[in-house]
Amino acid sequence: MKFNFRNRYLVITIRVLLGLMFLFSGVSGILAASNGMQGVPEVMVISQWQLWDMGIFQLIKITEIVAGIMFITGFLPALALLFVSPICVGLIAYDLSVAPDYSASFVVISVMTAYLGYAYWDKYKAIFQRQ
Repeated sequence: MKFNFRNRYLVITIRVLLGLMFLFSGVSGILAASNGMQGVPEVMVISQWQLWDMGIFQLIKITEIVAGIMFITGFLPALALLFVSPICVGLIAYDLSVAPDYSASFVVISVMTAYLGYAYWDKYKAIFQRQ
């Protein structure tokens, strides 16, 4: 029996798990900021307040919430993946430079995002073709 890496149920499971992770991250990030960053590791507080003051933090968290809902409901998941891909790249850079102790989070999220990118590759092919 050959294992299909684009197994429908595996894609749905990973999509929903990733959606829950992004939804939780977005909601908890907004709530943490409104509560004075309580519960946020000290090393991250200063940079997150700087991002908050510039409005970037809110943009990231709202994007995470919207993409998380899109993943969970299955509404345009390939588009949701395009929304969160830059966030994943930023997460890698942020975790490696500011908080390397939390690198497990970006590894898990990056692997899941890469898998969904592979699963939805047919939808992205046209982006990478020369005209």
